[in-house]
Amino acid sequence: MAAEQKLERTEQSEVTRREGQKRYFQPATDVIETADAVILKLDMPGVAKENVDLTIDKDMLTIVGKADPEQTAEAVYRETYVGDYQRQFSLAADLDPANITATMSHGVLTVEIGKTERAKPRKIKIEAAG
Repeated sequence: MAAEQKLERTEQSEVTRREGQKRYFQPATDVIETADAVILKLDMPGVAKENVDLTIDKDMLTIVGKADPEQTAEAVYRETYVGDYQRQFSLAADLDPANITATMSHGVLTVEIGKTERAKPRKIKIEAAG
């Protein structure tokens, strides 16, 4: 009996802790690499560019998008949900955290992270020996 009560209290406290946590959707992301940069394309429908926050802490890029709540009537049946988005990426050593740009268009956030000069391919000129 005492073990059951202890188990019940433990489950209840875990449920209470989870209710206080914010739930984020993980946006679908395409990662494209070019000679000069790595480009991330994140799908975040319902998020305005003013509600996107990009931060870098050490070598971790964190992207958070806050979606505006829908202003519609009560749904009878629902398969889609609007919520906030969050995604984190570790930045490789050959990426330049000081060279990041971001644009938002039609619910797609495009983040371009430039490569460091030493990571970019370069052509070496061969000179004639003399």
